[in-house]
Amino acid sequence: MEELFENQSLEDMEASAETAVNETDGGDAEDIAEESISDTEDGAATQHFSDEEAERAEALAALMTKQHSELAGLLNGLSSWVEELSAKLTAANKAITVHEEIERNLNNELQRYKNDFYDKLASPFLLQFIGLYTDMEEEIAELKAECEKDPDNKQLVTQLKSLEYYADSVQGALINNSVEIKTPAVGEKYDYREQRIVTTIITDDIGLKDKIAEVRSDAFIYNGKVLRPAKVVVYMIKKYPLLGEG
Repeated sequence: MEELFENQSLEDMEASAETAVNETDGGDAEDIAEESISDTEDGAATQHFSDEEAERAEALAALMTKQHSELAGLLNGLSSWVEELSAKLTAANKAITVHEEIERNLNNELQRYKNDFYDKLASPFLLQFIGLYTDMEEEIAELKAECEKDPDNKQLVTQLKSLEYYADSVQGALINNSVEIKTPAVGEKYDYREQRIVTTIITDDIGLKDKIAEVRSDAFIYNGKVLRPAKVVVYMIKKYPLLGEG
């Protein structure tokens, strides 16, 4: 080894050293350059990929924003249409209600007018039938009293049956023409709206005050109107004079 270094001159040693350094530096430089180029290409590709993704995201966001705006516009339009339709339905229902109310009032007025018209036409004729019926009832009561006194009198019995038959016919005609025949009950309280007092009976019993003692005739009512009140006898309380009076 010493012989080798001794045989080489100083210049040869320097040249060998320089050659070795150059060989080593050249290879490393090429590797470093290649790595640098590769890293640059990868970075460029990554940057290019990121730009495309960003553009796609921006386009998608813009599309979604546009669709959202269009959808919001459609919803607002639909809401306005629903409100308008609801207002029209409310107005229509109100108009129908008003129309029904007017129709109902007109029908009531027409019915009342018709009833009044019929009352004015029918009342005179009904009153004549009522008068005839009450007269028959009075005659029947008298004939019954006579038949009780003379039950063998066939003529009285025949007259009674005939009169009862005709009275029933008149009564049926009145009922068929909506005339209500009401017979007050003995013992019930006197009703001034449907009854008239023909006479009174004085009593000390406070419990009989204003009570019906006897019924002389029926009440006749047509469409809620009293055509002829019932004739009744009513109990009245005896009035005693005050102290100091006659």
